[in-house]
Amino acid sequence: MVPCAVVAVAAIVVLGPPLGRLLSPAHNPYTLLADAGPPHPEPTEHARYLIAICAPLLGALATAAAPRWLARAPARAVTPIVLAAQAGLGAIVVASIVAQYRDVFTGIYLMPGEPPLTMRYFTPATLTVAALLALATAGALRSASLRRRAAALLFDEPRRRALLLGALAVLATAIWMLHAVHSDLEIGNAPDDVRYHLGFTIDETFAVLNGRTPLVSFTAQYASLWPFAIALTMLALGKTVLVFTTVLCTITGLALLAIFGVLRRVTRSAAAALLLYLPFLATSLYLIAETLQNRSSVGSYYASFPLRYALPFAVAWATARRIDRDDGDRARALWPLFTLAGIALLNNADFGLAALGATIAALLWSARRLEPRLALRIGGAVAAGLATALALVCVLTLACAGDLPQLGRLVDYARTYTIGGFALMPIPGVLGVHLIIYLTYVAAILVATVRALRGARNRVLTGMLAWAGVFGLGAGFYWVGRSHPFALKQEFSAWALALALLTVVAVRELSTRRVRRTALGALLVLAGFGVTVCSLAQTPTPWGQIERLNAPFTASAAIGTNPLAPPRDPRVRRFIASLADGPNRFVYKRGAPVALLLTTGHRDADAYGVVDVSPYTGVWSLQTVQRVEAIVRVLRAAGGNTIILPDPLDQSILPLLTRDGFALLTAHGLRAYVAGRTRPLALPYPWEGKVIKMVDTRNLYPRALR
Repeated sequence: MVPCAVVAVAAIVVLGPPLGRLLSPAHNPYTLLADAGPPHPEPTEHARYLIAICAPLLGALATAAAPRWLARAPARAVTPIVLAAQAGLGAIVVASIVAQYRDVFTGIYLMPGEPPLTMRYFTPATLTVAALLALATAGALRSASLRRRAAALLFDEPRRRALLLGALAVLATAIWMLHAVHSDLEIGNAPDDVRYHLGFTIDETFAVLNGRTPLVSFTAQYASLWPFAIALTMLALGKTVLVFTTVLCTITGLALLAIFGVLRRVTRSAAAALLLYLPFLATSLYLIAETLQNRSSVGSYYASFPLRYALPFAVAWATARRIDRDDGDRARALWPLFTLAGIALLNNADFGLAALGATIAALLWSARRLEPRLALRIGGAVAAGLATALALVCVLTLACAGDLPQLGRLVDYARTYTIGGFALMPIPGVLGVHLIIYLTYVAAILVATVRALRGARNRVLTGMLAWAGVFGLGAGFYWVGRSHPFALKQEFSAWALALALLTVVAVRELSTRRVRRTALGALLVLAGFGVTVCSLAQTPTPWGQIERLNAPFTASAAIGTNPLAPPRDPRVRRFIASLADGPNRFVYKRGAPVALLLTTGHRDADAYGVVDVSPYTGVWSLQTVQRVEAIVRVLRAAGGNTIILPDPLDQSILPLLTRDGFALLTAHGLRAYVAGRTRPLALPYPWEGKVIKMVDTRNLYPRALR
């Protein structure tokens, strides 16, 4: 590992800049709107992370080749190097923990006017308790009598007890998910970031309810397939915030319980799986801000749970099940697995691609014997599964929109960030909690490699270690691009899974007599798992969550009305849902096409009986000149001529629309927009403040009204 680490660091430092230039396009294909800020492309950082992802694969190859020459090295020379390497690892972990107290985030990491930000993920109390838990566990494992008692409690369980423990896992998951359920009356009391992000995620589902089709006529930012399933449930139960959040929390709960199923197969014990699962559950839904009763968390940021994580975790469960069953005809048995992985990929390319790579790695690492025929079978199953998933999505989009999916929409936002440089933030430094998370994934892959070479009997554990490591590295691109300190908490779930699996290995290592070489590494793993155990202190109380849900909306100076409910004021309805029919006349027609560039535009259009033809969620998702031009094309093709925008008038989109023939509606009729001079007719509107209207003067008599 020592020479591999040296080679990897040298490659990151030396090859990062030229590789970044090689991967970058000759010119930026995106022109960011002035309101989006200047672009901050990070080609070197992205290239360096690609090299860093390859580092554990280099370590795995070196480990596989090591038996040929390691036997010639004297043990007296090897042991001190091993101990020194583990001591160095411990020093890096300590320095990274200290770094979280040193980092102060300013400038690009903050909104205008915000004070400098410090982010201490783990307090001294948490770290102290985690260290004590690790030492206590290690001490208990050295006692033969305690090991026998623990084995009797954990592994000698009747079926009735296993069912009871499974029910406890379900109950704990339900209690934890209560904090992420919100209602239409209570959402105004929720933390600002919960309310803000909910507007984007709920609008993706309402885009489907309003007639848009993701991957065809709508570009989803978070999930392209989940909105179809959620929309069906909302059609049956009601188009409300309560139904939406309850459905999403149910999906999240099932995804988390899928990991309980993985741990159950890894440990062969429901009790041991529950002990590993509860800290994983608490860390997956880690607190972001506000109070324990009314909180913002990873679980209430629905873009992560369930829209990104749910399908990959379902793939993880299916992978563990497939390894455990070990069917004879592996190619046929693997086809459904890779169909599910393909669906995860077509839902969200960022986490879906990571899950696909992780599944391939898990099957290779857990194989009884590596041979070319196995690689061909897996390759054939991957191709068949991806083709099946694509065929299913084609059937879905043909049924909904009469058209095939446009796969470019799947990576549209990713390209805007990575190539366009929109809202990217640099990694604050080498040391930090992010480095500990990265090293955890590396450790999972290397431990899986050693277990595979030794032919370890628990092949499910071997395969899932490889799965967790590869998935964590792939999903880590989400944070590497936008390295905001809050965004790192979105990676905690993948990290907690890797730690839980490594804990199984560490406990077994510390239970053996031959432990001196690996003791420090095992203790570091137990300390990391102890940190996740401390997350249980954030467990919500059911009575507190019921009290929160029943609390009536309380208006404040910042939030005068419930921010996500479409206004019932007839004047607002006419203003938003009517099309211009000439220079001075506006007509409402059910089903007419309008571009509502509001955060909840598709929900409002559905409530008002018109169609929001915008292929994006509100003006804050446009970001580029090219997307504004696309909206104008779509609106004209649909036969409409009216765009609704949020005020104030400092948006760079207004000059673009004016140049394209749009005029601003004022108290005196339609007028060409002139910055600082044209006063619009603006109506109060929840969350957006006020709304204004622009009309296409080149199509004053739109086809939709004929």
